[in-house]
Amino acid sequence: MKKNPLYSKSVVTRLTSVDSLSPLVIGILFFIVTLIMSSCKDDEPDFSADIAKVVGTYTVTDTDEDNEVETYNVTITKVGNGVEISNFGDIMYVPVKASVKGNTLTIPSQTFKGKTMTIKIHGQGTLNGNTLSFDYTIDTGDNYLLEHSCQASKQL
Repeated sequence: MKKNPLYSKSVVTRLTSVDSLSPLVIGILFFIVTLIMSSCKDDEPDFSADIAKVVGTYTVTDTDEDNEVETYNVTITKVGNGVEISNFGDIMYVPVKASVKGNTLTIPSQTFKGKTMTIKIHGQGTLNGNTLSFDYTIDTGDNYLLEHSCQASKQL
């Protein structure tokens, strides 16, 4: 009985067939791909310089939707890759979190629960020199939104 010689076409077909790969070879390939993918880092952008510009104490002139004006102080501190605003709206006993990118301050939607009420706060603003202009909205959960517009001057 004579064996057929291996032709290059059949060898290539056998080597490129997934079915012919042994579990060991598949495991090694999977390990290599995993190693390469894990070495790629998705570094979070560094906004430290932007954050440093807004950190400080501000005197805020806060105008609500009824044009009532209130003046109070807030303190913005760096926390991680963002900031926290203490005494926000002159009503918050816990800091409100915000992010800074360039000259833009973003207050993402946050929920705060008190003894008798739950509120959601969100807003956005811009820094121009030592003046922070921002708007924020308080959702009281009863289909009523409290809208505020603020001008904050950094205390030097």
